[in-house]
Amino acid sequence: MNIRKQASVSVAVLLLATGTALAGAGTADADAAIAAAEAARKAAAEAKFEWNTTAPLIEEAKAAAAAGDFDKAVDLATKAKFQGDAAVAQAKHEAEAWKGAVIR
Repeated sequence: MNIRKQASVSVAVLLLATGTALAGAGTADADAAIAAAEAARKAAAEAKFEWNTTAPLIEEAKAAAAAGDFDKAVDLATKAKFQGDAAVAQAKHEAEAWKGAVIR
C-alpha cells in the first residue's frame, strides 16, 4: 500500500471514529438526562422545595426527545436537573438559616 492510500485510510478511520462523537446526543443520552432530571425533581419534592419551573422543563425535554431533537432534550433536562439539585441545596440551607432570623 502506498503512503497516499495509507494516509487516506487513516484519515477515513479517524473521521469515522470522531464523527460518531460529534453526531450529537442520541436517544440514550436524552433518556439518561431526563431520568436524572426526574430524580432531582423528586428529591426536591421530597424536601418540599420543588420549584414550579422544573416539571415543565422535564415535559419539554420529553416532547423534544419524542420529536427526535435529542440535543434540545438533553439541554432542557440538564437545566431541569440543575433546578432540582439547586432546590435540594436551598432546602438544606433554609433548614438552618431560619434560626438566624428568630429574635432571642
